Amino acid sequence: MKKVFLILIMIVPLLATSCSNDTDPVPASSSGKIGFYATAPKSSRAASTTTATLDSFVVYAFTNSSVVMNGVTVSRDGGSWTYSPLVYWPALPVDFYAVCPETVANNEKPSDGSNSISKVECGGIDLLYAVALDQVESPAPVALTFRHAMSKVALMLSSTSNRYLIEVYHVSLNNISLWGDFSLPEADTSDSTGDGTWGNLSDPKNVLVYYSDLDTSPSLLSITPRDLTEGNLNMSFFIPQPLSPLTYSSEAGFSGSYMQIDCVVKDKLTGEKVWPNEHTPDYLLVAHSECGRMVFPLSTPAVTEWRQGYSYIYKVEINSTYSVDTIEFAPTVTDYVVSTPF
Repeated sequence: MKKVFLILIMIVPLLATSCSNDTDPVPASSSGKIGFYATAPKSSRAASTTTATLDSFVVYAFTNSSVVMNGVTVSRDGGSWTYSPLVYWPALPVDFYAVCPETVANNEKPSDGSNSISKVECGGIDLLYAVALDQVESPAPVALTFRHAMSKVALMLSSTSNRYLIEVYHVSLNNISLWGDFSLPEADTSDSTGDGTWGNLSDPKNVLVYYSDLDTSPSLLSITPRDLTEGNLNMSFFIPQPLSPLTYSSEAGFSGSYMQIDCVVKDKLTGEKVWPNEHTPDYLLVAHSECGRMVFPLSTPAVTEWRQGYSYIYKVEINSTYSVDTIEFAPTVTDYVVSTPF
């Protein structure tokens, strides 16, 4: 008998055209002072930053000969954006670079005109950036169109089995880059060419994205999919990067970019553990644990990279049948449908 697994990868663009709503600050006359008006991309996920939830950002501004603003925090104040002390327009055009949140901007303040942020890490932070070049004094505030710099990853796990309980203890993403340097573009982010670039990615490593609070209280999969990246470790945003195919060899073990689920399968009626068991091969056993490991690829022939500004939703359905001799694995991958940013 065989286990049945289904992996469905969905991609949702986070780069939708920005728009204002009733909660957005309203542009007003600057009267010689530099003012700001900011919009962020729409999002399909509540944890991502949107125009309505954008509360503050950090601004760097330069002319071709001097620094106009160096890491100035601009904050939402009711219906406007404020900062202190106020800065007035110079005679020359100004290039504006903005980053959110401030904690990421502090990685490296570009006081020399550099537009890079060093060693941005994956985790719970949604990094946004905006660029507005060659701006001159105007009655309207400087319009900053923010973009998402990270890739958002959701791991939606479920089970529809009537016979077996799937107890999940740990979930990790393996052989991925966990940090890198991000460079803001030399183009307005309101334009289609205004994408930043990533470089100096870390060597591939493993990162835990979920663990059960207690080994005696694992996560039980149900018919309702649950996003385990939004659990106790809050690991949702990752460095955009290429993904390598999942492979296995007896010498090197698993390689490539993959998801690992450490779990136990039990009979619903008796509570008896049916997997892993004495027939489970060593490479599917988790050391110093009663768990077995289930391994799924992060890449497919159609999905070979995580792109900035996109949300990748991995839907994994685990349904198990049991044989007295062994449990075999038969992963099935259903290709996703790509949505194009509009």
